[in-house]
Amino acid sequence: MSTSQTTSSPAVDQEEQVESGSRILGLKIPWFLLLLAITVTAAMTGAMPNEIISGFTVTILLGGLIYWAGDRVPVLRDYGLPTVLCILLPATLLFLGWFPQSLAEVITTFTDEVGFLDFYVASLIAGSILGMPRQLLIKAGMRYAVPLTGMVLLVFLLIGGLAALMGFGFRDGILFVAGPILGGGIGAGAVPMSEMYAAQLGGSSSDFLAQIVPAIVVANTLAIFAAGIYNGISRNGRQLFVGFNGQGNLVRATGTAEELGLRPRSQAGPFKTLATGLVIAGALFLAGNIIATYVPGLHAYAWTILLASLIKIFGLLPAFLEDAVSSWYSFVAETLTAALLVGVSISFLDLSQLLSLLTSPAYLTLTLATVLLAAVISGLIGYWVKMYFVESSIAIGLGMTDMGGTGDVAVLSAANRLELMPFLQLSSRLGGAFVLLLLSVLIPLLDRI
Repeated sequence: MSTSQTTSSPAVDQEEQVESGSRILGLKIPWFLLLLAITVTAAMTGAMPNEIISGFTVTILLGGLIYWAGDRVPVLRDYGLPTVLCILLPATLLFLGWFPQSLAEVITTFTDEVGFLDFYVASLIAGSILGMPRQLLIKAGMRYAVPLTGMVLLVFLLIGGLAALMGFGFRDGILFVAGPILGGGIGAGAVPMSEMYAAQLGGSSSDFLAQIVPAIVVANTLAIFAAGIYNGISRNGRQLFVGFNGQGNLVRATGTAEELGLRPRSQAGPFKTLATGLVIAGALFLAGNIIATYVPGLHAYAWTILLASLIKIFGLLPAFLEDAVSSWYSFVAETLTAALLVGVSISFLDLSQLLSLLTSPAYLTLTLATVLLAAVISGLIGYWVKMYFVESSIAIGLGMTDMGGTGDVAVLSAANRLELMPFLQLSSRLGGAFVLLLLSVLIPLLDRI
């Protein structure tokens, strides 16, 4: 969630909290229902053009409604229910024949053919990396990178081996279970990952997305349960061994949370600032596509990630331009994530295939093993580089196996360690980017196995 840079009176804050439940997308419910009624009427009467403006309108309205409904459910909303509903409910309604086909066609065209996916992912990549403190990448990056990269490599190897023993296949264990779970969620992980698979393996990105989303959803739930267990066994400062429990502190030696902290994201920005951020994010994406055209070994998303990281590390952009991209990212993440999830659900998620995968004992076993191995391995390697076992396991292992965003909040709420939020954001951003880069390199090699 973004943090406002301005202060307001307690009375104003309380008034906003009271009104938030009676508003959807910032609109009072009667106004929202009027807009929804107009949209549905246009679809039912054949008056809706299959164009970009219709796509934005439909996905934002449906995403806002579904997310609002999920956010009204006590307890479960803290465990990612709004996100899960946005990704599962539209596909379920379509599967049951309860979703207007004309709306489905508009959403599919907008999400896949018009390029809403690229629009969202490019904004996410550029803004999340350029908005991260340079000091975090340079000063703390190497220490944090050791358990993160070590965990990813070991989990890939072990899950691949276990999948081979179970008859699931070494390649499929990595590409369809371990990779998606560790890849940074759905919007920033599964979506670009499915595009990469389609480009390098052939086939449809929608088919690949339908195969990898179930693992992400199940793993998110398992990560939350694991965080609750950690909270239970470390309650009241309990130490199973020296360096086991930091009670919210990650590093046992030098380095503090303040030094590694992420700057609060602005809620928005002046219109010209947002336009600047959009153009820079788009230019980075185009540059990634140019490189991918001449160096086809990596996907364009991967080159975009590398370019953004190098620009940040070497300070090639002025701070005000970095802030512009970060503001644009904040706007997109806050306003269009639910819309993207609805688009992904309708366009790519085949519910019948999802249900068949969830009935596979091997698939569920490998998903559970991925979460457990990620938690234990990241804790052990983190302990080796002077981090606390529990905090390293949560920040890296569970932070990479949840769905990001609401998954991070749910994991830290269950673990009672909200102060670790900057580190989970780091895991989701750079960890997910690292997984995408690694898979871009591994796909051609694994395809030969």
